[in-house]
Amino acid sequence: MALNRVLLIGAAGNLGSLILKYLLSSPSKFNVTVLTRESSTSKFPSTVTVSKVADDYPPAQLVEAFKGIDVVISAISMMGMHEQYKFIDACVAAKVKRYIPTEYGLDDLPDWLVELRPMFRIKHDVRDYLVSKEKEGLDWTCIICNVFFEMGVKSGFFQFFWPDKKAVLIDGGETKWVATTLDTVALAVVKAIEKDEATRNKLLLIQDFRTSQKEILEAIEEKTGKWNVENVSYEKWLEEAKERARDGDDSALSKLTFGSVLPGSEWEKRDEFANNLLELPTKSFKQAMESVLQGV
Repeated sequence: MALNRVLLIGAAGNLGSLILKYLLSSPSKFNVTVLTRESSTSKFPSTVTVSKVADDYPPAQLVEAFKGIDVVISAISMMGMHEQYKFIDACVAAKVKRYIPTEYGLDDLPDWLVELRPMFRIKHDVRDYLVSKEKEGLDWTCIICNVFFEMGVKSGFFQFFWPDKKAVLIDGGETKWVATTLDTVALAVVKAIEKDEATRNKLLLIQDFRTSQKEILEAIEEKTGKWNVENVSYEKWLEEAKERARDGDDSALSKLTFGSVLPGSEWEKRDEFANNLLELPTKSFKQAMESVLQGV
C-alpha cells in the first residue's frame, strides 16, 4: 500500500520544516500538501500545495483538506496537541490511510509527571484515541525520540545555562540517556512512510546516541572554557521542582520533564527500537555537539 499523497501540519516549525525538506527530497517523489491556518504568513516552496483552514481548525474544513490524502503528519507543537482529536476524526471521515501524531519526545512517563504536566496526559490519551480508530480503517505510526538534543543543550533543558556559564549536574551528571537530533527525527518520519507496511500500527523508538550531562559539559568547556558547576542530588533537585510546580511556578515544568529523563534509558534493548528498520544513518555525539557549538 503506497502512501504517496502526504499532508503535513506544522510545516513551518523547527521539526516540521525538516520533515518537509526530507519529503521533498525523497526518491519516493511524494505529492506534498501543507496545512496552514488562515493567519499564517509562512512561505513554502512552489512544489508544495498549501491548504488553508480557519485558525480554530473547523472539522468540516479539515475533512475537505484531507480528502484524497494518504497520510497526515502532525508536527504541531506540544501546546496544540489537543487539536489532534480533530485531526484524527477528520482523517477517519476523509478516509486517510495513515496518521503520524505529534508524539516524538518521551515514551514512558512517571505518574508524577502526568499529574504535574497535564499536556503529557493529553499526549497519551491522543495515542489511545488514535489506536482506537484502527477498527475504522485509520492506521498509525508513532515516532519516539526521547529528547531533542540541540534544543536540550541550548535552551537550559539539560541544565546548562549559557548566559551565566553555569551547569547544574545532577548526581554528578553520570547517567546516560537517549538523545536524538531534530534532523534524525524528521528523517525517521519520512522513512516510516517509505516503509509503510513495516511501520503500520507501530510505535518506533529511535536515537542518535546515549549521552550524559558530564559528557556534554566536557564538550562545552573544551570549546568555551570552564563553567561554574553546581552539584545536586537527584532526589532533592526533583522534589524542589515538584513543589515549585505545585505552587504554580511554570518555570519548574521543564525541570520535571528532564527529571523523567534522568533515570536513564537503553532503547537498543527494546523490541520497538527501529534505527535498523528505518535505515537511519549513524550520527555520533561528537558530530552533533560540533553542530550545536558552531558560532559559540
